[in-house]
Amino acid sequence: MSAPRPARSRSGITAWLLLAAVAGSVGAEPAPAASAPRASRFTYYGLEPVAAGQRQVEAEAVLGQALKVEPGPPARAASAAGPAASAATAAAARCQYHGVASQPGVRYTLAAGMVSRIETRDSRYATVSGVRVGDSIDRARQAYGKRLSVAAHPYFDKGHMLTVYSPDRRFALVMESNDAGRIITLRGGRMPDVGWLEGCS
Repeated sequence: MSAPRPARSRSGITAWLLLAAVAGSVGAEPAPAASAPRASRFTYYGLEPVAAGQRQVEAEAVLGQALKVEPGPPARAASAAGPAASAATAAAARCQYHGVASQPGVRYTLAAGMVSRIETRDSRYATVSGVRVGDSIDRARQAYGKRLSVAAHPYFDKGHMLTVYSPDRRFALVMESNDAGRIITLRGGRMPDVGWLEGCS
């Protein structure tokens, strides 16, 4: 079953058009990646050793360092698009981005002091099945088989949202691909937060 297609927004479209231009520089094969921190693999729970649902103090304990707040875009006002959209906007407005020096290119999203999702656009990090930014959609399909749900990407004509759900469907690993059929982002975390294209925006 394919994940529901998220709603578009003007700010989101602009951001993804800029990302598409950058992602277009990804070649047919990704360059050899520099080593990522040991045991840093993406799952539908997040990025090992941190899992979505942990409180900030718990995440910092397993990381061995503090999560530092990163700047994010200003929160949008709740729209009149309906209760679900308003609830998502309100939840996003309460969250913040964090990062740690030992994991460059990784963004932790915390909401109400709890890790909700972890993401990257950096090819140094891979999923537990070995898929990383720059890989092809076929590589993801080969790695995840029938567990992979595929839906159209709202901001790319030929892009896709690739999702692997946890057995209880409370968590998910999400991979986005661009028009060139290449993975441009990885993230893992709790539902529905991990499915939001615009994070805290």
